[in-house]
Amino acid sequence: MKTVSVLSFAALMLAVIYGCTQPQAGDHARAYENGTYRGVFIDGDSIQINVELRIEEDIVKAAAFRHLRRDENYHLDTKEEPYISVVQQYQEALDHLVGKNINANLSDLYNPENIVSTHVDGYTAATLRSNKIISAVRDALNRGVYSY
Repeated sequence: MKTVSVLSFAALMLAVIYGCTQPQAGDHARAYENGTYRGVFIDGDSIQINVELRIEEDIVKAAAFRHLRRDENYHLDTKEEPYISVVQQYQEALDHLVGKNINANLSDLYNPENIVSTHVDGYTAATLRSNKIISAVRDALNRGVYSY
């Protein structure tokens, strides 16, 4: 019994030393510098999503697409249905972050059916692939402040 306790203690100490512990309730998420962040998600030749976020005290003050294109029909300036509705869903998903803590609310985008007003297939997210937005936002955060 003591051998298991010693091994458990040793494993815990190594995890603490190397920062491998699981986050616990009440742990503080990363604090980001105040500024403007830019990030991108690119998937081959067909999909590109560029985002720009302004963050102050970990709160998203503004969020916009600098570029959004899936193909010749799905792009920021599209005017035709059903394409414009899909672009509006992307915009609504990104807008969901504005006024919220980036650490606490970015994961909301994994369930776009809960945050956009138009219909999103919740099982497959066939209309809206919000994980692409998440990837672009994470890229922006990983790159650091673009401008102060």
